[in-house]
Formats: sequence, C-alpha cells, structure tokens
Amino acid sequence: MNPKRAQLLSDGYVILRQVVPAGQLDRMRSDIETVVARQRAGDPEWDRTPQPRASIVDQVDASTIGAFEFLLHPNTHGVSAEVLDCPTEAVAASQALVICNPEFTPEAPPRPGQHWGTDPRNWHRDVRPDRDGPLSAHIEDQLANGPGYVQWNIALYEDHILYVVPGSHRRLSTEVESSHLQGDQGTTSPVPESIPVELGPGDGVVYNNLMLHWGSKYGPEKKRRTVHLGYRSFGHIFPRQQCNLPMGFWNRFAEGTPQRRVAEHWFGLFQTEFATIEETFRAALSGNGEAFQAGLVRLHPPEKGRRTCLILLAKHMLALHQRRGLPGDNDSGRSVYEWQLQELASHFTDRELERLWRRFEPIDEALRSGASRHVSGFLGPTTDYEFEKVPAGMTAEGICAEVLGRPQRPFHSGSTPLPA
Repeated sequence: MNPKRAQLLSDGYVILRQVVPAGQLDRMRSDIETVVARQRAGDPEWDRTPQPRASIVDQVDASTIGAFEFLLHPNTHGVSAEVLDCPTEAVAASQALVICNPEFTPEAPPRPGQHWGTDPRNWHRDVRPDRDGPLSAHIEDQLANGPGYVQWNIALYEDHILYVVPGSHRRLSTEVESSHLQGDQGTTSPVPESIPVELGPGDGVVYNNLMLHWGSKYGPEKKRRTVHLGYRSFGHIFPRQQCNLPMGFWNRFAEGTPQRRVAEHWFGLFQTEFATIEETFRAALSGNGEAFQAGLVRLHPPEKGRRTCLILLAKHMLALHQRRGLPGDNDSGRSVYEWQLQELASHFTDRELERLWRRFEPIDEALRSGASRHVSGFLGPTTDYEFEKVPAGMTAEGICAEVLGRPQRPFHSGSTPLPA
C-alpha cells in the first residue's frame, strides 16, 4: 500500500513538506494576500470575526489566478487522489478557503451546541448528526472502504494552531476524551493524547476530518494565512461532503485552457452524481426495486457500508422536503450544492416530494433519540438526532424495503455497535 495512504488510514493525517514549492511560495503569498484584502473589503463582519475566512474562488481574477490553479497542482489534487486511492479523473475539489488570524483578541468561544451551531474553535469532528447521520455509520463505512474525502491545511507562514488526536477517525470518543470534553474549558484545551500539527511555510497536512481536531489559538499576535482545501472521490463510496465551491467556479479559468477543462470536469462529476440521485429517488417513488438498487450501486459500489449511503440519501431527501415550494434564485452567491438541491427539487412536483418524504420519513424518525442534546466533539446545534450510534435493527435491507414501500418491521431504539 502507498505509504501516504497507509498513514492516512492509520493515523488520520499526513504531514507533507513544501506542498507549496519554495520557488512558488512568495507568489502564492502575494496572490492569497490580495484574495484576503478583497474579502475583507467586502465583508463588514471581517473585523469582528474570531476566525476570518476568505473564499479563494470568489476573489481571484486574472492577476491572482495562481491561487486557484494551485487546487489542480500535483501536490494537492494529485496527492489527494493518491491517498484516496483513486485516479485523478475521479477526484474533484469541493472547497477552497483561506483561514486567517483575527486582528483583535477574541473572547473564548461559547460552549458547543448553541442554537445556531458550534463554534469550530472548540474540539470537534466535522460531523453534524442532523445533516450527516450518526458518526458510527461513517466510521463503519470508512473502516471497510477507506475515506471518500480529505481535507487540507497548507500554511503560507509557520502554523502550529491545529491539534489532532491520531487514530480518532477510526473510533468513537473514549471515556477519557468524553470526560475531558465535558469538563470546564475541556473543548478549548488539549485533549489527552492530542498533538500539535507543526507546519513550516509551504508545508501542509492532509487529514480525515472524522478525526477529533481543534484550532488552538486565534489572535492578532501571529499572521496566519493557511489554505484550507477539500477533495472528494466519485465511484468509490458516497461521502457526506458535497461541493461548496461557488456556482460557476470553472469560469474563473479562461475558456479553452487545460485548467478550465479540469474544472468543468469536476462540475460534471458532481452533476452526474446528482443525476444518479434523481434516478434513485424516482425509482423509490415508483417502487422499482431493481432501478433503486442500480442507483445505490452507482453511488456506493461496495456492498459493505452501503447503509451509510442510504442514511445520507435520507438526509438529502430531508433537505429537498424542506425546499418544497421555494422559488428558484439566480446562481449568484450560491454554492454548487445549494444550486443542485434547488435544481433537483424543481424536477419533482410538491406532491412527488411529499410522497418521497413519506417513504424516507421512518428512517429520519428512527435516527432521532426523542431528547434534544449536544455531544461535545461534534459540530452543529443541540438536536434530537443520534450523534454516535445507528439505531439497532437499522440495516441496508430494511431501509431499502421501507423506501420502496415494503416495510419489514419497524426500527427500534438502542444502537448497533461498531465492529470490533
């Protein structure tokens, strides 16, 4: 097995030196500084935000296009494909930001589970049970098949802010970790066995964001310009991450250029997947089991872990149900995923969406505990969705039968343990 992939699977992260080649660092710093200045000038909240972020794609132009071109570099796109064990043609970028230092000393973050969500300056995994389903489902899928998504921090200046708990992407939190996170200031202090990720200028870390991680200090004392990227695979598993790049991102590159063709191909991968989602939903609507199974196989080829794909389809259906009757907006300011959801909703009548929702609603209900709470170590608000464990009796076969209108038996409370 490739050593980088082996380390990603085992530890959850890989540190790589000079991801930005030394000869390109000064130009990259200059382009990113322009991106940040433009974001700051157009964002009245920038100087009051404890963790300011700039969108690379929204702010580049012909003079700074190198900042966007870096997403296509062998050291980013190529390495992402390598650790995901996929050809580069099956891997697309899904986010491109710059994480910056605030120009003031911010107050400590509020405790996790506020009504609006959780401040990412707390220890967390990038999982929201209301949007993604229980953590154990994703761990089970990735233990069987490997990840379908990786995240990057690439430092343009020395950066020791990120802390990680090696190996925590392969398991639920331990009693020691949970006890620490529930204590006073536990979500904003080093967890036992955690380590800082020490990056020099141009260095990067590629990591599995199921892992417990923490941004330890945000303040004006030290300049931070850290490029924050995400890449996901297609035709491997069905990951929870969708495309957060702005709609029309490919237009930043000149027509006819190799970079434009790659970016258009990325958009095509997301579009093809959404077309499969629509076909799968239509098969559910008509009760066509053969077509429904064919859609699942295209979305998540391995049979093991396919339950996670079905849970995520239920989350997509919830999002579509919530968009019934909403008017379509123009593309300005919207991510590809937001546009795709609205576009997909427009392909169904309100009555069809209601009928589909009734098929998926028992799965959604089974994923709820009945009591609102928040578990430290997760993103998102307080919710009654299960944070960690899948309800006992919830199998891929049972979900398929429910969705196709042939329920076998109701799902029940309790939980399905992770395999040893």
